[in-house]
Amino acid sequence: MTVARTGSYAMYDIQLFGRLEVRTRGVRLTGRDFGGVKPRHILALLALRGDLHKAELAELLWGGRPPANHQATVESYVSLLRHRLDPDGQTRDSVITTRNGGYALVADQVRVDVARFDELVAAASGRTAGRALRPLTAAAHVAARPLLEDVEQHDWANQARERYRARLVATLLDAGGHALTAGDPREALALADRAVGLDPVAERGWAIAMAAHRLTGDRVAALRAYDRCRRELAEGLGVEPSSRTRALFLELLREDGTGTPLELAVTAVLAAAGEEHRPESVSGLLRRAAELAA
Repeated sequence: MTVARTGSYAMYDIQLFGRLEVRTRGVRLTGRDFGGVKPRHILALLALRGDLHKAELAELLWGGRPPANHQATVESYVSLLRHRLDPDGQTRDSVITTRNGGYALVADQVRVDVARFDELVAAASGRTAGRALRPLTAAAHVAARPLLEDVEQHDWANQARERYRARLVATLLDAGGHALTAGDPREALALADRAVGLDPVAERGWAIAMAAHRLTGDRVAALRAYDRCRRELAEGLGVEPSSRTRALFLELLREDGTGTPLELAVTAVLAAAGEEHRPESVSGLLRRAAELAA
């Protein structure tokens, strides 16, 4: 939980998606500007988690094995971080406040992109497709880069990255579904492609892509999306596509209402092989098969 404060103070825009960055008073702080690795991690943790006791901070900073003098060390890191964030400020006016044996960021002095992502996703809840699409796509834009790209492989950072990766995939899938409902298959396809790029076994993303290709009139691309879905699920999870996705695949094969079962099968094979579909490619293959059989 962050702390509120009244009065006129500097604002801090904290970016966690991508590299850790702070913008304040027209100044951009990154990397070594925070005074070292541990002060930088403290800032990231406070922005992610809110109030943290000194002992909890130490556990996170040293991976469960804090040094004997960790309390004094944490205090010195926070003091250094405060100075780097506001070189001319006083401790009592710092954006990092001391409370209940720990630290927190002052709520009305910070804007954190992760909090903005959460707000946009929450704003879409319960809305119609047309009204939900805008905040969801805005949230996806906020999370355009992976969380904390410049933070080393610590458990707390890895857990946060995975949590927001999963939330981003869900956001993209929801947005893609709404885009289909709103009649924008190209936007739906772009959102679905990004979702399966992050999570290749997200079957819903492949189904959205199939439906979007279908609406744009590119049946072969839809069939290829199904084949990719089938392979990703088999390799990643050892399962087949759901009955709903398979039903969409069969609808695509039968969609034009013409063609023998063999022609439909050839169309599917061509799609799976990545061959461009042309009417003559199917009919020519069938004629050649007939000639060979004669």
